[in-house]
Amino acid sequence: MSVIRLIHLADIHLGFTGPANLVLGETENEKAAGRYLREVDIEEAVRKMTIAIIRAQPPIDVVVIAGDFFHRPAPYPRAISLAARMIQTLSKSDIAVVIIDGNHETANVLHIGSPTTFLRELGAYVVNGTEYQILHDQWNYTSPEKQARTTQLAIHALPYQALRGEPKFTDVHPLPGYINVLLTHGRVSGLKDLNSLHHTAYTIPSEILRRGWDYVALGDWHIHGYQPLKDIPAFYSGSLEALNFGEARKYPLDDSDVYAVHGALDIRLKLGKQAEVQTFANQEARPVLYLDTIDAMHADADSLMDMLRTRLHPQLPSHALALLEVENVLPQVREQLDHAEIEQRRKFVRRCDIRWTFQRISPSQSDEVLSEATLDRQWEHFLEQREQDTMERIWHRDEGIKRIDEARYMLQAIYAQKGE
Repeated sequence: MSVIRLIHLADIHLGFTGPANLVLGETENEKAAGRYLREVDIEEAVRKMTIAIIRAQPPIDVVVIAGDFFHRPAPYPRAISLAARMIQTLSKSDIAVVIIDGNHETANVLHIGSPTTFLRELGAYVVNGTEYQILHDQWNYTSPEKQARTTQLAIHALPYQALRGEPKFTDVHPLPGYINVLLTHGRVSGLKDLNSLHHTAYTIPSEILRRGWDYVALGDWHIHGYQPLKDIPAFYSGSLEALNFGEARKYPLDDSDVYAVHGALDIRLKLGKQAEVQTFANQEARPVLYLDTIDAMHADADSLMDMLRTRLHPQLPSHALALLEVENVLPQVREQLDHAEIEQRRKFVRRCDIRWTFQRISPSQSDEVLSEATLDRQWEHFLEQREQDTMERIWHRDEGIKRIDEARYMLQAIYAQKGE
């Protein structure tokens, strides 16, 4: 029996838009001008991945998508269109596609249904209900070679809804005489409860993963190639793109960083042999970088500016999205910085967010910090009291501080014109 080549994808999140104020300009992408940058990034990643799959040699037999193909239960039209094009292209290239739902496609109310359902009409094998299904002896290839290779392939699809409640999974077992691949979406018991998008996910009992599968294709955790249980061939493929700064790669770069690679996993399967797991990377993923944090506890304005210059420099990838955290800064020190130079340095990348964390000021110091800079801390305190969602609080904090800075720069320009 020949080797079966399987591509494991997950957590594509078609339709994810990212920050509402991060949009493409006409000089960046004339056709997509005005659209959300991260939405377009994901679409481009899907297009390029599809082309790479159909051109790969030796040929790919099966693509499995382990949930979160879409970002929401009711996707936007562009996301639906691109998903249809991907499935149709792969099907016409004689590549079987198996899809299960993840937590993002699964609505809270069952009558809404699943957005993956229509992909069956385009040739995909879709399992998105509440039941576990085994796909085998039904592969419909035009190529006799592919048909022969996959005769003994069984894909066990355990969609996200099947993990609800307290199911026993007594019937979820490998089939004797087959190459058995388990396809499911969720957290393996023992992992954190929240993923990098701060969504909860149902737990996959680790006992299920120990039942002798040739390979387990997991979805939900966005770390490429992450193996939660080191003694069994169960892997998360990760996402095609880093979707937020929780998935950012640390800078300066380190190849051992868990977020150094984004893409799919390339699996080689043969009956009675151990699965070979390789990377099928998205080589053009947009860099999302977490710059080395600055501790400004003992810094004056001059020394803090020097530290900012070492972080924000022309060697950074110009198309990157970057985050720099400046901790323990005094409000009066921040006010004395050269904000015009900082703004110019932020332009070395596509976007750079700077998050300022201020030193706690004692009552005896309060008279020394009655300045505009205290607005930053007041805004942070206001959000801490009223917004419980971490991602929402960070977004509103950054947007508010940005507007405070803009007002500060306008006042400085007015004072400069007046010679004050």
